[in-house]
Amino acid sequence: MTDEQGGEQKRRRPRRRTDYSKVAVEGERTPKVVQKSLRTTPIRVTLDLKPKAHQDLKRWCNNAAVATGLPDVPLAPVLRILGEILVDPKNQELSERVKQELINRAEQQF
Repeated sequence: MTDEQGGEQKRRRPRRRTDYSKVAVEGERTPKVVQKSLRTTPIRVTLDLKPKAHQDLKRWCNNAAVATGLPDVPLAPVLRILGEILVDPKNQELSERVKQELINRAEQQF
């Protein structure tokens, strides 16, 4: 997209609209927020790792490639899968373990 002067124009997120007509018709006290569209594009996350942690994770990926017979196991899909497993309600034990580790590391900083 370009603006009138030929410069690049930033894309804007779709705005959430409030449905005030329901307030008038139904007499509700608080207007409902109407979601125009849902985000469908992936969100990029940047992660800084210590060199040793990166080396260990890459080693794990290489060993996983050999064990599974896959030609390559990139780190990004592994981290995506870990995130999905972490928030899965069936994995409460892992979720609690991560929370406890967060507490332990926060206490070590003080």
